[in-house]
Amino acid sequence: MQAPELSLILPVRDIEIELPGILRSIKEQVGAATAEWIIVDMGSDDQTVLRAVQYIKEERLQGFVIQNGKGSVSAALNTGMQKAAGEYLSFVFARRLYGGYLSSYLEAARAAQADLVFGGLDANAEQPKGKPTGGDGLWYAQQMAQGRLRIDIAALLLRKSFLQAQKLYFQENCRHGYSEEFIYCCLLSGAKVARAPVALRRRRELELWRPKAAPAGREIFQAIEAMLRVQAVIENRCPDNRELCESFEERKLPETVMDCVDVLLREGLGYNTVRGYLRVEGYDRLLAQGKRTGRALRGRIRLWRMLPWMYHPQ
Repeated sequence: MQAPELSLILPVRDIEIELPGILRSIKEQVGAATAEWIIVDMGSDDQTVLRAVQYIKEERLQGFVIQNGKGSVSAALNTGMQKAAGEYLSFVFARRLYGGYLSSYLEAARAAQADLVFGGLDANAEQPKGKPTGGDGLWYAQQMAQGRLRIDIAALLLRKSFLQAQKLYFQENCRHGYSEEFIYCCLLSGAKVARAPVALRRRRELELWRPKAAPAGREIFQAIEAMLRVQAVIENRCPDNRELCESFEERKLPETVMDCVDVLLREGLGYNTVRGYLRVEGYDRLLAQGKRTGRALRGRIRLWRMLPWMYHPQ
């Protein structure tokens, strides 16, 4: 059997109805590339596993289904990466599905011998100023920390040998912030990055639309812990890059804290309860402001601190 060029990793749970359409949409994108399908089931109670096996068999695809138990998405992704045999790998998510990008990503990866390939989330968005030099992964990490760039884990191509060499994986006990942490760690590990000339478009008609089963609650603070781990990596690997260090401390971390505040308020918690959570965990101290803090973020922090009863989630 020919070794696959691309491994497609799909973490799934209870999507027997949506699964065939999702798999067909991805199959259309693969084109002439040899692809391996790794469907990781996270303890489905319906016939998702059966539908996945049937689809792989009927379409004569190279791939298999793994029953990973009722764990986290990050644990399922790690299992898929461990089993992947392709030179490159990409992740597919039922709740966030993109179309028309995989073939362009593969072309960009081959041309640039890239470790990480991504595309544009908005065709009309302003491109980040400046050009990456030397360790361009660091430059892209800086653009992300400054809010000038977004990279979506659901539309990403990675070289497996790079991940193995750098020992990169997802934090399995983390359900919030794990994907952004993973992307930052890839960039900070010296990834050679290519930006494919493609504007990403969502396939919303095929996405899983059902609401999530339970509110995030205090578990949302895992997103803050994820960014604190990234900050530790930055301080360890590039302490002399003051622009990146300051951007993370004065913009990224405060923004993450406020985003968590927004989630909890939208879930119906009172502002005093949320303020108490932040104080107990010490996250209120992360609402630092400096020259890297944008005007809009300053306004959110100021209103939350001074008049929390008037603050409305973004």
